[in-house]
Amino acid sequence: MEYFVGIDLHKKFFTYHATDKEGTELHKGKYDNSLENVSSLLALFPVKPKIVVEATGHWMWFVRFLKEQGCLVTLAHPLKVRAIASSMIKTDSVDAKTLCHLLRSNLVPSSYIATDEEQDNRELSRGRISLVHDRTQLKNRIHAILTKENLKFEGSDMVGVKGKVWIKGQILSAAKRYMTDTYLKKLSEIEESIKDIDEQINKKSSGVTEISLLKTIPGIGTTTAFLLAAEIGDITRFPTSKQFASYFGLVPRLSQSGNHAYYGRITRLGNPYVRWALSQAAQRIARYDQQSKRFITRLSYRAGKKKALVALSRELATIVFCVLKEKRAYIKDFRRSQMVCPAIISEQS
Repeated sequence: MEYFVGIDLHKKFFTYHATDKEGTELHKGKYDNSLENVSSLLALFPVKPKIVVEATGHWMWFVRFLKEQGCLVTLAHPLKVRAIASSMIKTDSVDAKTLCHLLRSNLVPSSYIATDEEQDNRELSRGRISLVHDRTQLKNRIHAILTKENLKFEGSDMVGVKGKVWIKGQILSAAKRYMTDTYLKKLSEIEESIKDIDEQINKKSSGVTEISLLKTIPGIGTTTAFLLAAEIGDITRFPTSKQFASYFGLVPRLSQSGNHAYYGRITRLGNPYVRWALSQAAQRIARYDQQSKRFITRLSYRAGKKKALVALSRELATIVFCVLKEKRAYIKDFRRSQMVCPAIISEQS
C-alpha cells in the first residue's frame, strides 16, 4: 500500500494532507515545527509514505529528518507548482492538498536537494557575499562623511593602510569623527571575518576536482570556483548547456505568437548567486583577456556594454557546464575570436 503526503511548511508550523493511491483522504491537520511532531505524523502510516515539501528558505531540517527516517522525499519547485496548480482560493490546507495530489499523479516539478556538505559550503559562500556587501556599505558611508567636508584622498584606496592613517589625521566634528571611527572599526572586523572565511574555503577546496577544473577558466579563482561548485551541485541533472544557463536566469525572455518570436531581457529566474558570480567573472576577464575584450567591444557596438557583459556571462555558463560535465580543464582556442568550451573544440576538430 502506498501513501502520499503533501506538506505546506512554514517557519513555525506545517500543514499536511495525506491520501492513499486512489486519492482517498486519510489524514489532514497542522503541527508545530518539531522533530517529535514530524515523528507523530509518520506514525500515522503503517509504512513510510511518499512526501512532497515545497522548497522554502527553511526546508533543510525537515527534509533531512524525513530522509533519515527512510521516507522518499520530493522537494517541489515553488514557481512551477503555482504555474501548474494555481487556484483562486489559497490556504495552507489547500496548498498541502494540491501538493499531495500532484505527488500522487507524479506531476510534481521537483527541485534539487543539495547534500549536507553542499548546504554547508553554500552557507560559507553566501555568508562571504553578505559580508562583502556590508563592507562596501561601510566604505560608502565613510566616503559620504568625508565628501561632506570636501576631503579627498589622493591615493587609490581611502580605507587601505595609508588611507586609514590619512583619515585619522583629518579635522572633523566630534559626531563625524565618532561615526568615522565606528565605521572603520566595524570595517576591520568584517575584513578579519572575510579572511577567516577565505581560509576555510581554501582548506575545503584543497583536492576537490570540480574546483580545480573551474579554476582553469579565466576570471574564476578559488572563491568563485568554490561558490559555483556548491551552488551547482550535481551537474548531471542538467542535460544541456541551455538548460544549465536557463536554471541560473541567463537566457532571454521569449514571447511567441504564430511565426513571430520576441526576445527580451534575461529572465533572472533561478539561483542568483551563480548569476552574480558569473557576471563578476565576466567583468574581470573583460579587462585583461584579449579575446574577451574583442568580444565585448564587438557586441557593445550593437547592443551596449551591459548587454555585452551579460552575453559574456552566458558564454562563461556554457564553459562552466562543459568543464564540469566532461571533467576536464578549460582549453583556450586561439582559432576563434571568443572563448569556447572543450566540447565545441572536439566537434570542430
